[in-house]
Amino acid sequence: MWIVKLGGSLHDAPALRARLAEIATVPGPPRIIVPGGGPFADSVRSLQPQLGVDDLAAHRMAILAMQQYGVALQALEPRLGLAQTEAELRHARAAIWLPWQMVGLEPAIEASWDVTSDSLAAWLATRLGADVLVLVKSAPVPDGEAAAADLASSGLVDPAFPAYADSFGGTIRVAHRDTAFPDGPYLRVVASSASDSGSSASTTSRATP
Repeated sequence: MWIVKLGGSLHDAPALRARLAEIATVPGPPRIIVPGGGPFADSVRSLQPQLGVDDLAAHRMAILAMQQYGVALQALEPRLGLAQTEAELRHARAAIWLPWQMVGLEPAIEASWDVTSDSLAAWLATRLGADVLVLVKSAPVPDGEAAAADLASSGLVDPAFPAYADSFGGTIRVAHRDTAFPDGPYLRVVASSASDSGSSASTTSRATP
């Protein structure tokens, strides 16, 4: 299984429909899209100080923003299904995760803007025992490989992502939004624990599926 996080910043990108169509139709293992929050989450960020709600409320509102973006993505590519429960996800061939039911009220996930759809995608990949986690970004993606902690420091992934990456036993890749799925090229992400120990487990700079 592949978990593919599509950043909310893709909402107005010409490549969005192409990536959705590829994920829906290409041969290969099952794949689940984790939607970013996009403009829906941006609205939550701007409204939080105006409304005066705490981080817990904002965190839950941001997860609902992911839910909204997921519904929008499925409307753009109806060949993708919608899945809310772990059982539905495990039986899906190509689907979009609607996250509220599994994580909206999950106390083990920190209620903070440090935890975004990047970390939730890693959380889901770990929960489902996925083989590959792909983060699709609008920001420039370097070649080769990088430690998750370094990507967090640069702002390419959220601050909580390295800890979630450490818990995931599969392969982590980052791709630019204009990169065809699943061909690559990809940035290979090394979990912080592997990087610190000098592990050679991740040595491929441009991995193929």
